[in-house]
Amino acid sequence: MTLVVVTGANRGLGLALVQQYRKRGAEVIGACRNPAAASELEDSGAEVQELDTGNSESIAAFATAVGDRPVHVLFNNAGIDARAVGAGESERGALDLTEEQFRAVLDVNTLGPWLMVKALADNLTAAGGVIVNVSSQVGSIEVAQNIGRDISYTTSKAALNMITVKESQIFRPLGVTVISLHPGWVRSDMGGPSATLDPDVAAASIADVVDSLTLDNTGSFFQWDGSIHPW
Repeated sequence: MTLVVVTGANRGLGLALVQQYRKRGAEVIGACRNPAAASELEDSGAEVQELDTGNSESIAAFATAVGDRPVHVLFNNAGIDARAVGAGESERGALDLTEEQFRAVLDVNTLGPWLMVKALADNLTAAGGVIVNVSSQVGSIEVAQNIGRDISYTTSKAALNMITVKESQIFRPLGVTVISLHPGWVRSDMGGPSATLDPDVAAASIADVVDSLTLDNTGSFFQWDGSIHPW
């Protein structure tokens, strides 16, 4: 049976991905920081594991819980912006954040996915799996010239895109496909109520995109609908 791992699985796109893959008959591990407060995730039928992607010890404990099971798809979905670490709505510009706030966002959004892949590398290789680094349109240097004011968030996603490219070079000979993915402007706590894309719609399309991937796609930056996103 296919095993899918989703981080940040307690709400928004992460929860929708869990639910979508459960509908498709996959075994799913849904990971989040506070499983006790994740009732919808518990109800999905997924295996629920505690995980803080901003903490290397938590990532190591999660990998131990996964054990030697082959992982067919890893969604590095967990992410925050500077508001989650105390920055005000108007305090996220290039010269506004504190060093601590900037580092905290990078820990979760950039180092966390990198450490997750390192921790589960053997599991992914055993399955000939797929790594989906959930990025953002504002991680594109081209796009970020016009939108995206949170310097920590945009930088963290641009760095994640580079990690995707470098990981793809390592994993291609091992049969593992690695992509970055812009999930669309999804209605969630981060995306806000004005966002244009329902999480369930996004999750269904993303699952279709992932199912269609081959090694020829490795190192690419996709949009949620399967089109290529500019770097």
